[in-house]
Amino acid sequence: MKKCVILVGFGLLLLLVAVYSKTMEVSQNTQNLDIQTITVTDQLGRQVRVPRDIQRISAMNTHIGAYIVYALGQQDKLVGNVFLGSRLNQAMDSKEKNKMSGNGMERNHTANIETLLALKPQVIFCEVALDGSALRQFEDAGLTVVAIKGETIEESFAAVRLMAKVLDCDDKGEEYINACVKLLGMVENRVGDVPADKRPNILYLEGGANLTVASGDMLQTHMLKAAGAENVAADLKARWPMVSPERIIQWNPDVIILGPAAGASGTSAIFDNTKFSTLKAVEQRQVYAFPSNIGWWDFPAPHCVLGIVWIAKTIYPDKFADIDMTALADDFYRRFMGQSFTEMGGKL
Repeated sequence: MKKCVILVGFGLLLLLVAVYSKTMEVSQNTQNLDIQTITVTDQLGRQVRVPRDIQRISAMNTHIGAYIVYALGQQDKLVGNVFLGSRLNQAMDSKEKNKMSGNGMERNHTANIETLLALKPQVIFCEVALDGSALRQFEDAGLTVVAIKGETIEESFAAVRLMAKVLDCDDKGEEYINACVKLLGMVENRVGDVPADKRPNILYLEGGANLTVASGDMLQTHMLKAAGAENVAADLKARWPMVSPERIIQWNPDVIILGPAAGASGTSAIFDNTKFSTLKAVEQRQVYAFPSNIGWWDFPAPHCVLGIVWIAKTIYPDKFADIDMTALADDFYRRFMGQSFTEMGGKL
């Protein structure tokens, strides 16, 4: 009996030693993982563990991710990213154009997983508007994905802070945000006291042949409000809802702003359309194409503050007579894109 008790005790001791050893191993592995990674909460509310000292970045949506990477001074770490359209690609110098060549990785917000895997990014910044199945596809392939969004100014600032934390450059993120806040404050100081009944009603029109407009759910509505105007389509929902010419005539906007697709055809497409000849905006020649020729200022990213200044200067020229829009853009681009707006071929 005594021998049996001793054997049982010895067995329990061995079990305790094994459990302790395993616990210590797990603890050590966890400590090593904590040293090598950090955990962040992305803008979908997901907990994402990302590596420290990231050297290879992919920004899957070029409207926000790539601009922020540049603003944070981390562009040398980008792999396989594509700025939307060729114009901004052409504006980059040859070294960066080579780096930004598409490599077949991204086309219309879809990604070639095989090519992406070959690029070996340590983190992928994906705009939330990207198809959710694509995010799952990336993660199923073993890629680390951080979701970002920017359909409001506040969201875009949160995206900057999130990305700056992931890339360990918080100070640069705050510098970028402070520059944007300064421009927003300058606009607010000049238009904040404009009475509601004196603020122009603006139609933000997009979509070439199809008459699609910026709805109340979209960044453009926030931009118009920040610039001292109202969106006539603010009551509409979803992204780029289609409307009829009759609806536009009913709205009778004071100003029409043409987004990138509509603006590509020029303002003549509106002025020459006989259906719109009686609109106040047409009669008073208040139809404008949104800038710029090397990358639009109305996409979700803090760069949209330039668009807000442009809108405010356009609709309140007397209040912004001292603002040289090109010079302002030159300074902003030089600080946060590495080259001035003019050096990159930018025109307004």
